Amino acid sequence: MKNVFGGTLFVIAVLMVGAGSTAAEDFQRFSWKGPIGEAGMLRVENPFGDVRLRHGGDSGEVEVAAVMQQLRPDGVHLETKVFEIEGALFVTVVWASKPGVEVLPRPEGDRSRADLAVLVPSGSKIVVDAPNGLVETRGVHGDADFRTRTGDIRIHRHFGAVSASSETGLIEAVLLTGETDQSQIFESLTGSIEVWVRADAKHRATVTTSGAITTDFTMEITHEDDQEPDKIGHAVLGGGGPELRLESRRGSLALRRVAQSRQSRGQ
Repeated sequence: MKNVFGGTLFVIAVLMVGAGSTAAEDFQRFSWKGPIGEAGMLRVENPFGDVRLRHGGDSGEVEVAAVMQQLRPDGVHLETKVFEIEGALFVTVVWASKPGVEVLPRPEGDRSRADLAVLVPSGSKIVVDAPNGLVETRGVHGDADFRTRTGDIRIHRHFGAVSASSETGLIEAVLLTGETDQSQIFESLTGSIEVWVRADAKHRATVTTSGAITTDFTMEITHEDDQEPDKIGHAVLGGGGPELRLESRRGSLALRRVAQSRQSRGQ
């Protein structure tokens, strides 16, 4: 496996750190590398764990590394599959079985998991669905749609338009000036959303929730007491720019200013 910046050897090590203390023979590793496809679309679906995205350069190739923790004795196990449909590349984790073994529904309490790390080529269109796992992106170049139910979403140095949604998970994004001039939309039901921008950021920001609103910027807030969410805040940062929207039914929202020390640590 290649040892490139943020490459497969590195991300496999990251995945193993969070995989627990199960014996080594319970782990299976998967790796794949190939072209993204004519549509330039990458869709990652992992109902069984985390998804971490890193910048994969300008070669047009996707690199996938997975660690799967197998805890079932009946032959039913997790598999990572990569396939193409109509020019779009799909990476999914599914239940599978040995020949002659029926694929059974996942039993309640089963702790088998799979964690994926994906190197994404520049200019890709990205969709990630990890219902109960962490979605993390760092340094990726491409428009993206991230979705979870209970899992957290963390975004740093992402170059492109982002839409991120979670039901109860935390969404945290650091949007540094010059990284993107496109819309950034973050939504939840009850999960908290925390977005950090620099003092010289240029956005037209809207925050909407029935929960708490915290901001380091001047913001006009109106109240709609008979509706949910019942508070809407508007702020024009740096004279205005692309849309920055934080929206939750009841979660707390924070629009914060990046301190120089925090920015330096994140790079």
